[in-house]
Amino acid sequence: MNKQPAVYILASKRNGTLYVGVTSNLVKRIWEHKNNRVEGLVVQSVNSKLNIKNSTLLFPVSNLTWDQFIYPRGGKSQQTINAYIEALAIGAQFPPIKIQRVFNYADGNETTEVTVILDGIHRWFAFKESGIKKIAAVEWKDNPLDYEENKVALLLESAQCNTSHGDRLSSSDKKRVARDIASTDPECKCTEDALAEKLGVSQQTVNAWITDIRARQKTNRNSIIIRLSRLGWTQEKISEKVELSQNRISEIIGNTNICNIDNLLTQGRDMEYIAGHYHMDLALAWALRLEGKTDQEKFKELGWGLRTWDQWNFNECDERFGDDWPGRIPAQLVAHTLFYFTKPGDLVLDPMAGGGVVTDVCLLFERKCQAFDLVSRDKRPEIERHHRDPRKWTWPVTKKPDMIFFDPPYYTKKEKEYEEKTNKGTPSISSYTKEGYERFFKDFFLLAHKNAKPTTSLAFLNADWRNFESTPASKEKPDKSITIFDYHRLLSKTGWKTTHRIECPLSSERLTGNQVQRMQDKRILGTVGRTLLIAKKELL
Repeated sequence: MNKQPAVYILASKRNGTLYVGVTSNLVKRIWEHKNNRVEGLVVQSVNSKLNIKNSTLLFPVSNLTWDQFIYPRGGKSQQTINAYIEALAIGAQFPPIKIQRVFNYADGNETTEVTVILDGIHRWFAFKESGIKKIAAVEWKDNPLDYEENKVALLLESAQCNTSHGDRLSSSDKKRVARDIASTDPECKCTEDALAEKLGVSQQTVNAWITDIRARQKTNRNSIIIRLSRLGWTQEKISEKVELSQNRISEIIGNTNICNIDNLLTQGRDMEYIAGHYHMDLALAWALRLEGKTDQEKFKELGWGLRTWDQWNFNECDERFGDDWPGRIPAQLVAHTLFYFTKPGDLVLDPMAGGGVVTDVCLLFERKCQAFDLVSRDKRPEIERHHRDPRKWTWPVTKKPDMIFFDPPYYTKKEKEYEEKTNKGTPSISSYTKEGYERFFKDFFLLAHKNAKPTTSLAFLNADWRNFESTPASKEKPDKSITIFDYHRLLSKTGWKTTHRIECPLSSERLTGNQVQRMQDKRILGTVGRTLLIAKKELL
C-alpha cells in the first residue's frame, strides 16, 4: 500500500504553541515528539528547551533562493504548502528553516552571493504566498561557501535534514540524490558508506543505485589515463592528474586492451556507437582501432586523401576530431603536417591548443604531444593551463620538442568569440594592437628558438590580414596590413629559416552572392588565403 503524506498540527499545551508538520506515519511521529526525537520543533524564542545549534534570525523571504540541484525532492508539494498557509492563518509557529550563504553562484562570478535554502522549502513558499516578509532561519555554516566547490556537501546536508523530519524523503528521492552526487563526483570522494549514512539507508542499497555510474566513471577514468599515456605523460604526472597511485596507473596502462572494437565493427556498429559504448572520446576510440597501422594506412582508414603537392584544400573541418572552437582548423591539415615533417614517437608542442585538434591528431598518428592554453577544461585533460605574461615570458616545458605546431588566433579575427573563452586578465592575442600583435610573435619566436633542439621544426599557420573592407585593392595601405611576408620577416630575424610554404586556403563558398557582387563593383580584393610556414632552427 502506498503511504500518503498528511499535514498535522500539534499544540505544546492548552493555549500553547502550535506546531505544523508533515508525515506519512502519524503514530510513529507522535511517539517521536513525545520522546524528543524530532529536531527543531519551534523557533527558539518560543520554546527555550529546544536544542537548536545555531542562533535563529529573521531573514527576508525575497532574498532566499530555491536551488533545484541541492533540493533533494523531485518537486514541491502544493498540498503541503496550502496546509502551511492555513496554519499560518490561525497563528501556528514554525521551526526555522535552514539556509546557507554561497558565492561563485550560477554565473561563476565570485562576487555573486546568494542565500540558498537547505531545509524548509514548503514553509518558505507558504510564507511567500501569505505575503509574510520575513521568516525565521538558522545558518548551516557561519561563513559563505564556494557554491561550485560545495554543491555535493550542500545537497547532502539538505537531504539529511529531510530524512529526519517533515515530509520525509521517499526512496526514489534518496536514489536521485545518490545518483546526482555520484555523477558529480568521479573521484569518488564521497564514499558509498558516507552516502548511506547521510541518506539513512544501507550501503548495499547505495551500491545498487549507483553501480552503473561508478562503472562508467571507471571506464572514462581509464580512457583518460590511456590517452595521457599515449600522448607522452609520465606515470607520476598522470597520477597527480587523476588522483590514483602510480602502481594503479601502471596496471591500467599495461592493460590497454580495454575494448574489442573489431567485434563491434563486424556487427555493423559505427565508431560513434563504439566510443559511446565504452564511454571514451571518439579520438581515442579511433586511435585504438588504428594502432599499429602505418601513417598512409591511417589516412586511408580515416577517409582522408593524402595531398602530395604544396596546396592543401580542406573546405570543412573533420567533426570527429577537436572541439567546436573559434578558428578551428581541419584535422586533415595537422595530419599532413605530421606526415611530412615528423615520425611516430616524435614530441609535438602545441602552445595554443584551443579545441584540441592537434592533440587528437597526435593521438591518432602515435605522436607524443604537450598542449597548453589560457584555460584548462575537464573535457580536455591533456591541455594544461599556461598564462602568457608579456612582461615575463616563460616556457611551459623542459623537454625540447621535435615540432612546434603553432596555430595562433589571427589578428582581429573572431575576437569576440575568443573573449568568451578567456578572461580580462588573459585576453586573446587577437585583440592586441597591430604593434602588440607583431611584438608578441617576435618574442615567441625568440623564446621558441632558445628552447628548441637543432632539429626542431616550427609549423606556423596564419593568414594575411588586410584592411580591405570597403577599400578598393589599389587604395589599401601597406602599413595597415599584416601579411605572411611580415611573419616570414619575423621568423628570419629570430633565428628561423623558412623551408616550406604550403597554401591551405579557406573555401570561398563562405561568401554570399551579394557579397561577391559588392566586392566586384568596388574592386575589393578579399582574402581566403591561409598559409603554413615550416621553419628550421638556425644558429644565431
